[in-house]
Amino acid sequence: MHDSIPASSNGLALIVVDAGYERLHAAFMMAATVAALGRQVTVFGMGAGVAAFHSDWAGVPAFVEEEARRQQAGVAGLEELRAAVVEMGGELMVCDSGLRAMGLAETALLDGVKSLGLPSFLDHAGPCRQLVF
Repeated sequence: MHDSIPASSNGLALIVVDAGYERLHAAFMMAATVAALGRQVTVFGMGAGVAAFHSDWAGVPAFVEEEARRQQAGVAGLEELRAAVVEMGGELMVCDSGLRAMGLAETALLDGVKSLGLPSFLDHAGPCRQLVF
């Protein structure tokens, strides 16, 4: 993970509240595109959405099947998109209460994911545009 980039109005903060594959794919596709454009992007998981930050995607229904389907179609899957977001300087964060609510330990998260409260995330996002998935 890279150090925090100062928030700007052309950055994007995506809030992921669902663990459904299609919704997660859309969120990470958007995040990767924003990062590729050189803009700040943060992806923040809340509630069931924290599953997207688990190191082995535990809690994402039909993950294996959907990843295979994307690969067969020649489309980037979640694993590839999430890695691309990180490689391009995007930040991954989860809500600490979401982790507890979903019964996930912080140690189960992908390396570099920050666990913090909602007020800290909102301070971090600052003037960035925010989307909820």
